Formats: sequence, C-alpha cells, structure tokens
Amino acid sequence: MENQQSKQDHSSPLVSVIMPVHNGEKYLKEAIESVLCQTYAKLELIVVDDGSDDDTPAVLAEFAERDDRIKVKIVERQGQLGKVLNIGIRMSSGKYIARMDHDDVMLPGRLERQVKFMEENPDVVAVGGQVELIDSDGVATGIRNYALDDGMLKKNMFLYSPFAHPAVILRKDVLESVGLYPEDVKRVEDIKLWFIIGKKGKFANVPEVVLRYRVVEGSWSLENIVDQFRRVDEVRKWAVSELSYEVGFWVRFWWWLQRAGIRVIGLLPAKVGMTLFEVFRRFVR
Repeated sequence: MENQQSKQDHSSPLVSVIMPVHNGEKYLKEAIESVLCQTYAKLELIVVDDGSDDDTPAVLAEFAERDDRIKVKIVERQGQLGKVLNIGIRMSSGKYIARMDHDDVMLPGRLERQVKFMEENPDVVAVGGQVELIDSDGVATGIRNYALDDGMLKKNMFLYSPFAHPAVILRKDVLESVGLYPEDVKRVEDIKLWFIIGKKGKFANVPEVVLRYRVVEGSWSLENIVDQFRRVDEVRKWAVSELSYEVGFWVRFWWWLQRAGIRVIGLLPAKVGMTLFEVFRRFVR
C-alpha cells in the first residue's frame, strides 16, 4: 500500500480542494476528515475561514497542526462566496480545483474517480457526479441525479444547474483564463461560472455518487427560494445576450414555466417547494 501511494504521489497531478467556511464548527470535522481519507493521495486542502466567530478557527488550527496537507487562511468577512473561493484558488498549487463545502461529506473514491476522468478526457473542463442528500443529522433522504453527457448538461443549464457545486472538479488553467469565479454576482457565482467556462470546453458528471450533500431544512425560506430563482434567471438572460447561448423551443418553454411556477412555490411551505423542484429536475430532461 505504501509503495502504491508513493507511486501515485509522484505520477499523479496535485488536486487542490477549496473549502470555504463561516461558523461551521458543527460539521467541519467530518467534512475535513472525509477529504483527508480520500483514496487519492496527492492533494492539498485549502480552508478559507470567512470571518467565523465560533470555534471554527480552533478546529482548523488543530487539523493544520496534525496534517501538513492543510492550509488555513483566515480573512475578514467577505459575505460573498466567489470572493472567498478566489482567495483559496490563488493560494492553490494544483492542476485541478476540487470544490467542497464545510457541511458535506466526500465519499472516499471521489477524487480518484474524477481525476482519472479528467486525465482521460482533456476536452472536459468540469466534472461533477451524483450526490446523496442528507439531513442535519446525516440521515440519507434521497439521491439527486445529474445528466452525464455534455449535450444534455449544456441544454439543462437553462432549467437547473448542471452540477452539484461542491461535487465539482475544475481545470485550474481554465479558471485562470476566465478570471476565476465571477465576483459581480452574489449567491449565483457558480451558475454564472458554468455559462462562462461552458464556452471553453465540455461538461460531464460521473455516474457514481461522489458526495453526501447536506440539506438543512432550517435554511429553507420562501424568500430565499424565490430570490435565488430570480438571480439565476438574470444570469440565464445575461448568458443569452452576452455569450450568445442559443435556447431551443422546448427548453425556452420549460424556462417560462419555471418563471410561472416560482410564483406558486412562493405561496407554499418551503419544504413543499423544494420537493416540487426535485420532482421537476427528475422528470424534465
């Protein structure tokens, strides 16, 4: 095992895992352990603490002392995910940037599987995977499936995100060529990035579950759901006008239906609204 790991260290590209955190002490240890226990050995974990005022800094200091693969950057509160991620990316040394959130859990073979895919498919600029939904206690509540091939993913960008953001690996050189994550939008930085780098190469998802994705019901509010859709809608319209994306008739129809449906969702309990969204994702392909 030691020889195999050493061989991987010398022959495999470095992966930089970027994890932003703000007041994340509750789930942070589990998230970090899931990164350190990856079957893919050649990695660094860069955690950017976005102005936490709980015990997050102490947790990070403990892990950084134990494992030299961990780099910690404590910054004043940015309040914008794109800015926090870009701080971490600028610190990174890897060929690939892997996203990870402080309350999610990587499955052990995630990085190995995704790096292998990227190495074998140099025309792919971003690869994600399937995710298992878990609640605040870590209990599985379902599987969220994502399309696998570039054509379907690019078409579906106008209906929902092609990736689970914390399950994605990106080529660092492609990110650098577009100026990293956009910082002129808030809460939809990933959506805008997908449209931008979608012009640089192909998208893909591996068919396996690579991440346990935590959905905390207390964070679901009607205002957040409606506001998030409106922000995404603005990015989609920007992509059509500024990046010359073409939208087919049926996708445009479902897009219009989403706009109408969000008004209804805004009148429903948040959990019901999220359930309807998952149903929409499952059946509208």
